[in-house]
Amino acid sequence: MTDKQKMMLQKLAALGGLICLFIAFTITNEFFFTLNNLMTIGLQTSTIAFIGIGVTCVILTGGIDLSIGSVVALAGVAAGMAVKAGVPVPIGMLLGLATGAACGAVNGFFVTKLRLPPFIATLGMMMIARGIALYVTNAAPVSGMPESFSNLGNGALFRVVEVGANGLPLVKFPGIPYPVILMVVIAAMFTFALTKLRVGRYLYAIGSNEEAARLSGIKTDRVKVYAYTASGLMAGLTGVVLASRLVTAQPNGGVMYELDAIASAVVGGTSLMGGVGTIPGTLIGAFIMGVLRNGLNMNGVSFFVQQIIIGSVIIMTVAFDQLRQNQVNKPKAVPTKNKAPNKEGETMKKLAMVAMIGLTTVFAVPGVMAKTNEIAVIVKTANSNFWQNVRGGAEDADKALPQYSVTFQGPEAETNVAEQVNMVDNAINRGVSGIVLAPSDPNALIPSVKKAWESGIPVVLIDSSLASDGKYYQSFLATDNRAAGALAAQRLLADLKASGKKVDKVAMMSFTPGAGSAIDRDGGFMDEVKKAGADVIGPFYSQADMVTALNQTIDVLASNQDLVAIFGSNEPTAIGMGRALKQQGYSGKVVAVGFDGNADLQEFVKDGTLNGIVVQSSYAMGNKGVMAIDKILKGEKVEKFIDTGVVFVTKDNIGTKEAKAVLY
Repeated sequence: MTDKQKMMLQKLAALGGLICLFIAFTITNEFFFTLNNLMTIGLQTSTIAFIGIGVTCVILTGGIDLSIGSVVALAGVAAGMAVKAGVPVPIGMLLGLATGAACGAVNGFFVTKLRLPPFIATLGMMMIARGIALYVTNAAPVSGMPESFSNLGNGALFRVVEVGANGLPLVKFPGIPYPVILMVVIAAMFTFALTKLRVGRYLYAIGSNEEAARLSGIKTDRVKVYAYTASGLMAGLTGVVLASRLVTAQPNGGVMYELDAIASAVVGGTSLMGGVGTIPGTLIGAFIMGVLRNGLNMNGVSFFVQQIIIGSVIIMTVAFDQLRQNQVNKPKAVPTKNKAPNKEGETMKKLAMVAMIGLTTVFAVPGVMAKTNEIAVIVKTANSNFWQNVRGGAEDADKALPQYSVTFQGPEAETNVAEQVNMVDNAINRGVSGIVLAPSDPNALIPSVKKAWESGIPVVLIDSSLASDGKYYQSFLATDNRAAGALAAQRLLADLKASGKKVDKVAMMSFTPGAGSAIDRDGGFMDEVKKAGADVIGPFYSQADMVTALNQTIDVLASNQDLVAIFGSNEPTAIGMGRALKQQGYSGKVVAVGFDGNADLQEFVKDGTLNGIVVQSSYAMGNKGVMAIDKILKGEKVEKFIDTGVVFVTKDNIGTKEAKAVLY
């Protein structure tokens, strides 16, 4: 086999892997290879492709860009805030692109002029961009943009919708999503630039041997700035498209996107050593990542298992790249007539592809049986005792309804709104009978819930509602969070009065800004304590992260020696708050009330760290949510709002039947 033929096989390896993935998922899921799902794959892959194309330019020079995810968030926030302030939508989006390009240019300046290692320079920008996004928004999502803002992310060319006999919309052809069209155009433009323009040849030359490129007359610093600016521009475009798709700009969005970008480039054949890679290869790599996530979601595979599979694919791909580099750099021995050709590289490549397809098939096949009459339960995150209790309720309902199969999914964090949107879209594409949804954002999930409504799939919301005036969903089961927050305040004030302490400084430790449950819960609490004349400190947002809540509480205690009471408004926040109170010796010295009721919080109540906890019935949300879907499918009437109630648990009543029914 000639060297030219070997190079061609290497380029086709990624494409072969992609084709094998399509075949594997088509076999394991009857809804995978449908027009609706193929368009969804294109839409979900487009954002990976944008940032992958940008980072490919940087990697070709031998550099790296770790700031991509934060720049995605900052660019989306910039566009959203501009449009919300009255700037025309196209100009606002251009401002988002300019923000991303500016961040990239600053990265280039740090790398070329300050001579910082790319890893350090872009790591610093990652923190700076994220900090700015959180600071200017006070960590709250930017919403309230006009409907036209969503056209780029949710619009489609040639979309055909008719009104069905029942008066509901009927999608005849989903259309080609605008981001997919944009992806193809940008891929073509960057391919042309890298193959036909001097700047493209310069990128390859710098990555192959920067010193030789400089001595040959190439202005290496300028070209590297171009590469980082292109990466920032593509991250900015991704941020704008995501904000448009979600109809809200998430300052916490884009987390770990830099890994998706780098993975798509490397899986597509770009060498981390620089000088090797193509845009078509990166596009194929992006589709491998997108198809993996979509196919595994369609088969109901846990998000955590997906991380294992995708991580394994990345490791095997980079291992192959390293082996290839070692073979290239190894001194060539004098060939002999009887020496067999070295097949180590080919063997490694085959093993990597077989392992990838094998892993995917092994984890995907168990979900095949869960496709008939499926009720999909999609929560804010699977990584929480609260949501696992929801799962327990849903699974018990599943046992009582043998005609259905209940599946459970959730992203790795409540802030990963885009991943939850993808899960809902994938559930719609695989034709589920109904969806029980706990929306992470009151605005971002509206387009997806609308798609379900257009497809005739009933949706029951739990825990948090949508800002849609009751449209598109059939029922909402939740705690009356404003009343629950008010109850927490009333019991906190009563304990203050009983202890003889003056109502003075009260700290409020919250979780995810913009979440409907947080808004209502915090609002109900704050209204009550302010009426009592308290000076409220906060809210401090933990992003539903226990360690963040722990550190925030320690800081609040240290800077407010006259603090008399504190409130933690969800499970991770209240646990972090309780641990801080114990560690700093404040147990029993300040009145403390938490929210939710896992084992840790129960221990805090028993040992006096917390005066009490407001516990909602998460089990009832999962159980009654699935039962509500069953009633809707049977044509029975279901109330628009169902209050699942709360119980205030203290040391005195923690052993009662009422408390045990909601604790978990």
